[in-house]
Amino acid sequence: MEGGAMNLATINGAIKALCAEAPMMVAPQPGWRLRTEDELFFDVVVCILSSQTLFELALATAESLKRAGLIASARGGWGPAYEEAVCFALRTPVLIERGGSTSFVIPRFRNRVSKLVATTAQKIYGEGTTLKATLAAAGSPQEARRRLVAAVAGFGPKQASLYLRRIGYCADLAILDTHVLDYLELAAGINPKPSSLSRLSTYERLETEFRRVAEDFGYSVGCVDLATWITMRVAKRGSVG
Repeated sequence: MEGGAMNLATINGAIKALCAEAPMMVAPQPGWRLRTEDELFFDVVVCILSSQTLFELALATAESLKRAGLIASARGGWGPAYEEAVCFALRTPVLIERGGSTSFVIPRFRNRVSKLVATTAQKIYGEGTTLKATLAAAGSPQEARRRLVAAVAGFGPKQASLYLRRIGYCADLAILDTHVLDYLELAAGINPKPSSLSRLSTYERLETEFRRVAEDFGYSVGCVDLATWITMRVAKRGSVG
């Protein structure tokens, strides 16, 4: 359809312009190996929370848990008492700023989140390993992602990719969220079921498709991924095309 083609051309132009203006916006941060284990654990908790709620609330909630001494990799005692302590701490309202205003919000899904955090801590620290060791043992970003999916409760491929980008491990993995998937449908006619993306094999196949798209733009997968997310988010609000 001509209108659809025009819309796609406009969106592609916006994506390319964003990449050209900010090619380093997803560049790996040097020194992820220099991060402390607590810092790596903190970002795991942020990513677990962000799969359940807004990112601003996820970050504020993780900071609250940190202040309560619940994101300390050396604390030990990762059993039911720890899970209960996390759940109790999640009852405390946290201050978030969004849209130019601030408000106190009580995190949702407290039971589920506390279970995910406690299960993750037990699987990693309770078994005598660390996040840093898990990442260092990986031979590639894809293997690091697979290891995280296996080790972190609640992590699917998308959250693991987000985590690796956030800590500066790798910026060349795609974060296939709704906006990026909508672009793949528009550009390549690919329309996967959201539930299928929890499977690594499906996620990696779609990531390969997106990688082909990114090559046409001449920028890294991470750069095109973020530019696509921004552009499609605006487009769906009626500001593009």
